[in-house]
Amino acid sequence: MRILGVNQLPGMLSWMHDSSAALIAQGRIVATAEEERFSRVRHHRGYPHHALDFCLKEGKLALQEIDAIAVPYHPLLFLKHPNLRPEALLRNLFNTAVCIHYRRQMRKEAPHAKVVFVPHHLAHAASAFYCSGFERANILTIDGSGETESFAFFIGDKDGIRRIWDIPLSTFFGGGKWRSIGLIYTSVTSLLRLGVNGEGKTMGLASYGKPVYDFSDILNIRTHRDFRIDRRRLLAKYGHMARKEGEPLSLEHKNLAASLQKALELSIVNLAREAFEKSGIRNFCLAGGVALNCNTNSEILTQDFCDALFVQPAASDGGIALGAALEVSARLGEQVKGALVSASYGPEFGNDEIEKLLRGAKVRYRKETDIAKAAARLIASGNVIGWFQGRMEMGPRALGNRSILADPTAMDMAERVNREVKHRESWRPFAPSVAEEEAPRYFSWSGSDKARSSPFMLHTFYVKDEYRNTFPAITHVDGSSRIQTVRPDQNQRYYSLLVELGKLNGHKMVLNTSFNDKGEPIVCTPQDALRCFFATGLDALVIGDYIVEKAD
Repeated sequence: MRILGVNQLPGMLSWMHDSSAALIAQGRIVATAEEERFSRVRHHRGYPHHALDFCLKEGKLALQEIDAIAVPYHPLLFLKHPNLRPEALLRNLFNTAVCIHYRRQMRKEAPHAKVVFVPHHLAHAASAFYCSGFERANILTIDGSGETESFAFFIGDKDGIRRIWDIPLSTFFGGGKWRSIGLIYTSVTSLLRLGVNGEGKTMGLASYGKPVYDFSDILNIRTHRDFRIDRRRLLAKYGHMARKEGEPLSLEHKNLAASLQKALELSIVNLAREAFEKSGIRNFCLAGGVALNCNTNSEILTQDFCDALFVQPAASDGGIALGAALEVSARLGEQVKGALVSASYGPEFGNDEIEKLLRGAKVRYRKETDIAKAAARLIASGNVIGWFQGRMEMGPRALGNRSILADPTAMDMAERVNREVKHRESWRPFAPSVAEEEAPRYFSWSGSDKARSSPFMLHTFYVKDEYRNTFPAITHVDGSSRIQTVRPDQNQRYYSLLVELGKLNGHKMVLNTSFNDKGEPIVCTPQDALRCFFATGLDALVIGDYIVEKAD
């Protein structure tokens, strides 16, 4: 069976961000990508035309050959927790009409395909469970908003995924999604003027502060029935602390971020504990935008009721097209099995295509017989490089195919990359990529040996005291580090680069951040890479087997 996942339909009035597409064929993930990578508009809104075309091309299929189209939105789910406010009813009815129209349209364009509407949080759950490799797991999905909730608990096993309970967004006549866990985090981010979709900044800022502010009536979850989730209270209590335009971040702002982070961690740990007490299962899967919060993920893993934790690398809405397709594939008897080894399911470009571009752009370049060794020499010599290799990763974290790389041992490297390349705040931390077998040498984790690997950069580790001065560029203010571990079977070329660096300086490690400038999506094509290279302070571009350097 060939299942196409499509996140966002033309004309929808809700959930209009992070559009994406995915293709599953014969129980195997063929391709998935977010539309923003092609449109070059972050968190793209609207139908994923380019991502859909890419998936079909990768699968060598026409739309007419698709057996099912999975949409991660259910138009009638609003009836489960109805909101009787007129604007909410009108929005839900309009979205229902959009879904009906889309199904009719697909009867013409894809006559053999059945359109299946998968509930938003079930799509999140499927994206994690079917990629986890677990036979049984508790699945927690936490985000800004599904159709009617921002949290849901599922159990996954050999029979599929079933919903156990959730927390509704609002009451019958409530408005504004005030019970949203994710939107409370977004509201604090907005209060601190850290930008739209800047929740990751808030997480990083929390390490500079202490949790001294009271969130007990804003975000305080004891169980799914005993909770206080009220983002209206945020402005009532802390609106006076709103950061003004151009104002530097104060200690109070940092403490507010830390207080929010602490409240989130305590709340999600309580929900995870309740899930374990219900199921007795010690494996956990997480998805939804909040699951990108590494500190919260690691806090769950430290608990005595959790043995193993899997977080989907495209945990936000960019991954629900894949989740919807995985769910429909499982329903049709073709469940994808085995743990996800790599997140690289996007476009790939060969040397011929790359060289044609470089030649046409009239840039200075050279071809290397051992690109990993040549790139390692550049990095060890203090250069910041753009690294463009293989298939593009899914999700918001660059994992060694569309990355900016630098020497983690250089004292001023983090400030330099922030200032000259990424053009972002100087306090923002960077993550390292490290050969998996070397990670225990440099990093410790309070959860003993539970977190043996971190291939998707979604757990928080701590740099061992004796190495904090050795790796200043990837050690956060509290000693933490959001590491990516790398094995040869996950990414051979990237692993080879780490090995070559180890030969030069003794450490199989590199500073790794996403290949993009501030405000841009991660680069997708060689054209994107070349444009970003010349628009930023990168010293070299390592693209395929070629190296591009700027003229003196």
